[in-house]
Amino acid sequence: MDVLTHPMENRPRYGVILSPRDMTLPISLGVSGGLFSPELPSGETRRVELEIGFGNGEYTVKYARAHPETMLFGVEVSPACVLRCARRAGGLDNLKLIRADARLMMRELFAEGALDKVTMNFPCPWPKRRHAHRRVTARDFADSLAVVLKPGGVFELVTDDGPYAQEARDRLGSHPALALEQFETNPLRPVTTKYERKWLAEGKSIYRLTFVKTKELPAPEHRTWGLMQERKSIMHIRTERPATPGFVEALNGASGQEGEARWAFGRCYASPQGDAFLLEVFSIDDEFEQRYFLRLSERDGGGLVQLDRTANAFLTPSVRGALRDVASRLS
Repeated sequence: MDVLTHPMENRPRYGVILSPRDMTLPISLGVSGGLFSPELPSGETRRVELEIGFGNGEYTVKYARAHPETMLFGVEVSPACVLRCARRAGGLDNLKLIRADARLMMRELFAEGALDKVTMNFPCPWPKRRHAHRRVTARDFADSLAVVLKPGGVFELVTDDGPYAQEARDRLGSHPALALEQFETNPLRPVTTKYERKWLAEGKSIYRLTFVKTKELPAPEHRTWGLMQERKSIMHIRTERPATPGFVEALNGASGQEGEARWAFGRCYASPQGDAFLLEVFSIDDEFEQRYFLRLSERDGGGLVQLDRTANAFLTPSVRGALRDVASRLS
């Protein structure tokens, strides 16, 4: 899966994939230095859309090819799905894929009012009560939608689960900034998914819900995890003492947790001089997993714990928690 973490110029076959090191958040759209030209040859401004949880990417690639006037972003948790979709995408220049959890990262990735449309095709309904916070009906998700959509922007949800569709209709439809525009059964869609075609052939009902952003919400005071440009200024901590070989060896297998954020430490690699170490870290926020390295070094008689310059990680609570954990053990 290294292709997901290498800089874009080193992975030409997978140029539709964006990694954190390629981005400054929120993503720069339609301006000089942005990810695409702000205008089409006709002079019209491109639409910007997001698909959440694109799975094998069949719908995503077909949709992007059918809508060259649209810049489509796809966000998916599974590394295998991101690579599979990238291989399908071929030379598309209006599709970008990001491996992340959109429920957690949507407001990090996109500025207020950046998106014309957000689509979710057949998300997991998460029927168990303890998983309710993962549903699209959760208030945090609805609030994020209301922030990133433009006024008049659309959220389209397609599901085969009737009770889930009813819950989404009631909860999202009652949001102060979203209004239900349509609730359709077995709609005709020009682009469909593999499972959608299968279920329709079996006589199973498909539901499409369309919500429109009707008014602006007050701009959030801060983003959930902090911007990527904070990496240099925030993601390091000075400690009272530097790391030693014995200290880093003892960390192997240690772990920590803060709420839904969890992390575990793995192998460590020492510099030839033995005065700096790279510590392998595995982090998970809810279900979004990341692997990266922390750099432990000596600084002015004490120590410094920081994200290594090659670290390709979003600054999630688990990443911050792992850094604080190591620093606290050296204080």
